[in-house]
Amino acid sequence: MRSFALWYSAKDKKPTKKKATVHINLWDREKDKENYCFDFGLLVEDIEDIENIYLYVPIKLEKKSQIKDLGGVISNNQLVNSIFNENFTTTDGEPKRLIVNGTCEKPSFIIYALEIESQIKLESCKRNAATPGTVIEIKIDSIKPKEILRYYFRIRIQAEKNNLSFINDEIKGISIFSDQFTNTEVIDFRLNDVRSCSEELREQFDKGQKFLILAVHYLILRNANDLIIHYGKEINSRMLENDLWKNYIDGANHNIIAYHIKSKAKKVSNKENNETEYQFIEDFSDLTRFQYQKGTKLIIAMYVFGIIFLGAIGGIIGNWLSKWIGL
Repeated sequence: MRSFALWYSAKDKKPTKKKATVHINLWDREKDKENYCFDFGLLVEDIEDIENIYLYVPIKLEKKSQIKDLGGVISNNQLVNSIFNENFTTTDGEPKRLIVNGTCEKPSFIIYALEIESQIKLESCKRNAATPGTVIEIKIDSIKPKEILRYYFRIRIQAEKNNLSFINDEIKGISIFSDQFTNTEVIDFRLNDVRSCSEELREQFDKGQKFLILAVHYLILRNANDLIIHYGKEINSRMLENDLWKNYIDGANHNIIAYHIKSKAKKVSNKENNETEYQFIEDFSDLTRFQYQKGTKLIIAMYVFGIIFLGAIGGIIGNWLSKWIGL
C-alpha cells in the first residue's frame, strides 16, 4: 500500500458534505537527496461541524522530529500568491490566523497555524501485515470560526528516502573510469487509492466522511539540472525565485524547478434540472521519473574497502586452515 488517504469526522456524527482543495509539494533536501519533505495543504470551504481531519501516511512517523506546521510560516504576501497562483492581499487576524482577502472570483479564507502538541495526534496503522503506517489526526473542533468559514491548513512531513516505498532508485553507469553515475528515481504518488490498503485502514477510511475534492495540485520541486521523464497528466513548470522561497525551503540556494501536475473536478450539466454539477475527484495518482548525475567516489571507495576487507578475512581464514590441517 503506497497511497496516502484523506478523510474527516463530523461533530455529533452528522453526515456532511464538505468541499476541499488539496495541495501537495514534494521536494528533497539537496545536500544528500536521502531526506524528503511532503507539504500537505488542505483548503476546506467550510469547517463548521468538522471534528477532525485525518491524513494517512504510508510510513512510520515521530511527531517531534518529522511533523511541522507551516501555517505560521506562510506570512509573506508574495509567498501566499506563489502557493495559490493568485494575486491576493493578506491581513493579520486573530492569533494563529492570517486572513487572505478575497477577489471578485475567490472568497476570503484564513491560513491557520496549528499547534503541533495539542492539535495534532499520531496513530499507528499498518499498511500491510508487516509494514507500519501512520494516521495524522488534526483536531478541528477546537477552532471557533466567526465570519469566515473557509480555512487552510498546511503541514510538513519529513522522511528518510529508504522508508518511502513509493520512491525507488535505479543506478546505472558505475565505473572506476568515471567520477559520476546516472541515478533514475521513480516517484509513484497516490492519494485515496484505497483498493490495495490494509483491512485496518480501509475500515477507518470507510467509517469516515470523504471530502468532495474540487482539485488536487501536486508540485514536485527539483534541482534544475535533473531531467524529468513524465507520462500521463498535463504538466506545467516554472523556475522558483530563491530569495522568495529560501525561508520556506531549507537549503534553497540552487536553481529549483517546480513541476505542477493537477486534476480538477469536472463540471457537467444536469439535463433534468438544467443545473451545473461537479464530478468530484475520488482519487489521484501520478508516476514520474527523474534522472540526475551523482558522484561515484564514495561508492568506489566503499567497494575498494570491501575488497580489501574480504581479502584480509580470506587471508586469516587461509592461515587458520593451514595450521589446522598441518600444512
